[in-house]
Formats: sequence, structure tokens, C-alpha cells
Amino acid sequence: MTDKTDYRTAGTAWDNAWKIAAGLGFLGLAGAGAGFAADGQRFAFSYLFAFVVFLTISIGATFFVLLQHLTNAGWSVTVRRTAEFFMSALPIFALLFLPIAASVDHLFPWWHDHGAQHASATAVEHVEEHGPAAAEANHVEGMHSENAHAQHVAGHRLSNEEIEHQLHAEVMASKGWFLSKGFFVGRAVVYFLFWTFLAMKLFRNSTLQDTTRDLKLTNRSQSMAPAATFGLALTTTFAAFDWLMSLLPNWYSTIFGVQIFATTMVAILSVLVLMGYAMRASGLSGKAITTEHFHDLGKLLFGFNVFWAYISFSQFFLIWYASIPEETVFFHLRWSNGPWKYISVAIVVLHLVVPFALLLSRNTKRHAGQKVLALGAALILAMHVVEMYWLVMPNYAAAKGIGPDLAGALAPHWMDLACLFGVGGVYLAAVFYRMSQHAVVPVGDPRFARSKRFENV
Repeated sequence: MTDKTDYRTAGTAWDNAWKIAAGLGFLGLAGAGAGFAADGQRFAFSYLFAFVVFLTISIGATFFVLLQHLTNAGWSVTVRRTAEFFMSALPIFALLFLPIAASVDHLFPWWHDHGAQHASATAVEHVEEHGPAAAEANHVEGMHSENAHAQHVAGHRLSNEEIEHQLHAEVMASKGWFLSKGFFVGRAVVYFLFWTFLAMKLFRNSTLQDTTRDLKLTNRSQSMAPAATFGLALTTTFAAFDWLMSLLPNWYSTIFGVQIFATTMVAILSVLVLMGYAMRASGLSGKAITTEHFHDLGKLLFGFNVFWAYISFSQFFLIWYASIPEETVFFHLRWSNGPWKYISVAIVVLHLVVPFALLLSRNTKRHAGQKVLALGAALILAMHVVEMYWLVMPNYAAAKGIGPDLAGALAPHWMDLACLFGVGGVYLAAVFYRMSQHAVVPVGDPRFARSKRFENV
């Protein structure tokens, strides 16, 4: 294989990739629009699922780019540009968020939480009638008594439903300042402004250097990386709280932001392995991406996938051990609610156990044309999609009042695929368009030659 000198997509099949993605995106959004007209609530959950699938990939790409600048990494220069392409389309999610903004009343029960208002009124009436001490006694007994059907508090009998309403009202009242419409919208604006600025700044510094060879551009990216990483971690965490955790507003988990971070890194590393393999197979990247790069990407993918499993298990174990009702409801929906149990088991087996076996050996990351590595990355990426479905869609079953052990608790719909193609097509069209406008490796980076010569010790 002769090495390319320009690393451009012109004259290759990659040059039209953005048009194909745009066509799929148009068809997908058209189908999603038809679904919205037929069932607005189902559309809302299907669209949110598709949105977070690709948003996490783009945010993961940004984390990866910042990590390389934080560490002044030389080995990763030739694969960093691929991550920059997937990062560069991050601003498009501000537009893709509009259908979610228009569907908040379908997604988030706290947006018009009449149930909480009714529960709050019931609690107030109970306090007025029996005094605050009685209300507090009822709260404690309601949490711990096995006979929750009828609680005896100061001579007043409360049903299990009244107790649950009262507890729900107390939890929601404590979150009322955060789960307010104006604050919710304001936070979303801050997220997208920060993400847009960060993605555009980092991408411009890298691509401009292709022509100017200005070393100051590398220094600028490295200088902004520490504060930018801190800001990206905060905005990603709170966006996960807003758009995923608040689907079940009573639920909370202090480790959820870390879990989402791990998810973003696993997703983008899988994408980098598959894109690197595809570009090298087509000759687009020439000899710039070598076995050494695949070896290190494979090690990172293996490590972050184990980290994802560790964080996910820690969240499950601590919630199970504490057995706090407001926390356990999350896993109740995904284990006791009929077929979701099998999805939960599949995530453990196919997201952790099988990839662990595939990626553990050094040989699979270096030999056989990295085909085993590509297989592991493809499986992890597919399970990333399943995991996002697992995070979002059980809340639809809960919103529809579908009880445990009913097949309807897991009811895939054609709108899920329509939204996935719609959001993914638009996002990938933006990614591949950027790819057609710039070299696929940062030829102006001062460490580019060193990266091509990189060898694992």
C-alpha cells in the first residue's frame, strides 16, 4: 500500500457519504413526523432515545479530544481528527433538541405534575387535621411498617395510596426549585452554548493548523483543555439529570453522571476503532493509522468498558443494598416489569462478558487485521444503542400504566427506528460533510510525523 499524501476524501466513496446519510436522515425524520401525528407520546420517547444515542457519541468525541490535549499525547494525533469530526457536529444537537422541547409534557411527569399537586394538598389537609407530629409519624411508619395498607397515626387511618402520595409530595417539593420550567429551559440553553463554543473552537484550531502550521494553535487547545474538561463534565452530568433522570422524577443516583461519562467514552472509542478500520481498508488514511494505534485504542476501549461495568454495578449494588423506595423504582421498572429483565441480562452479557473475552488478549488488538477488535467494537456500539433504549423506554411503559409481567412493557415500535435513522442521519451527514472538507488526519500538527512512527513498547 502506498501512503497517501493529502488524506482527502475527494475521488473516493467517502466523498458522498454525507449525501447518503442526509437522505437516510430525511426519510427517518419524515417517518418520525408521521409517527408524531399518530401518537405524540410514543414519538417523544422514541425521539429522546435516538437523540441520546448520538449525543453521547458526540460528547464522548469531545472528551476524547480534550483528553489528548490534557496529556499532550503524541501517539493519538492521527486518530484524533476522526474524533474531531464527530465532535464538530455537536452544535447540530441544538436544532435536534427542538422536538424534545416541544414534547416535554409527554416526557417529564413533573412538567404538569397534577399528581404531586394532589398529593401535596392531601398532605397539607392531613397536617391541618392531625398536626405536624402526626404527619411525621405517618412518614416514618409508612417507610418502615410491613402493614402499609393501613397506618394508625394519631387515631387516623391512612391507606397505602395516601402514604405514597404524601411521600411523593415531599420528595417532589424538595426538588421543586430544580424541576421548574424556566430553570430547565435555561440550563438547556447553557449546555448547547457551551458545547457549541467548545466544539467549534477545538475543531477550528486543529483544521486551521493544517494550512498555517502555527504551533500557537496547539498551545491554545492545550491551555483551554483543563477548564473545558471541567465544564464538559458538569454540563454532561446535569444534562443527564435533566433529560434522563427526570423521566422518573422521584429517582436519584449520585453516580449517574459518572455512568453517562463512561458510556460516552465507550461509545466514541468503539466508533474510532470502526472508523479507523474502515478508512485504512479503503486506503483513505494511508499508513497514518497503524497496528500500534489500533492496539492503544483497543486497550482504551477495554479499560473504559470495564470502568463502565464497574460504575454500573456500583450504582445497582448500592441502590439494592440501601433499598430506598425512591431509588429502587429505577431497577424495578427494568427487572420486575416483564420482558425488560431479559434486556437487562443481555446488557450484562453482551456489553461486558463477551467484549471482555474478545478484547482481553493482546493478540486480538494487534493481529488478524484487527477483525476481532472490530467485532468487539461493533458489539459494544450496538449494545450502547440498546443501553440508551433501556434507559429511556421503560419510562414510557410506566407513563402508559403498563404493569409488571405484561408483554406491553417492552413494545418496540417502528418509530424507534424512524427516529434513530432521522437523528443519526442528520448527525452523520454533518460529520461526513466536515470530513469531505478537511484532511482525515491533522497533517499540520507538529506531532503528526511522530504519531505515524509510534510504536508500543
